[in-house]
Amino acid sequence: MPASKAQQAATAERRAKAITMRTAGLDWQTITEQLGYRDRNTACKDVRRALEARRKEEAKEADELKQMTVIRYDRLQTAFWAKAVKGDTKAAEVVLKCLSGRARIEGTEAPVRVNVDAQRLGDEIMALLDGAADDPAAS
Repeated sequence: MPASKAQQAATAERRAKAITMRTAGLDWQTITEQLGYRDRNTACKDVRRALEARRKEEAKEADELKQMTVIRYDRLQTAFWAKAVKGDTKAAEVVLKCLSGRARIEGTEAPVRVNVDAQRLGDEIMALLDGAADDPAAS
């Protein structure tokens, strides 16, 4: 049988107190004793579950915010699209900014490539290693 609303509220309150206590640096035994957990392992698991639930809720809220932002970009793009296609450069700039913003939010932006001179980097690493081998203080 599922827990009553009163039991759920009491559990949520105890978890919140346990998280606050653990954040403040209290050990599991103290948390167990002060909040009436069966043992330290149970207190630890309860806090872990609560933190995981909080992370999931925050991730869900972040996803909703991203979706709302994408919808806003879509509305702006729609409003300026016809003018942009007909050659209005200001409207085209707005559309391009919408496309760029949406790509950034959705994570579809092309990755930035970094060009590293591998040979030069390898030479520098070898010089550092050689220097460390020659330095008696390093060993």
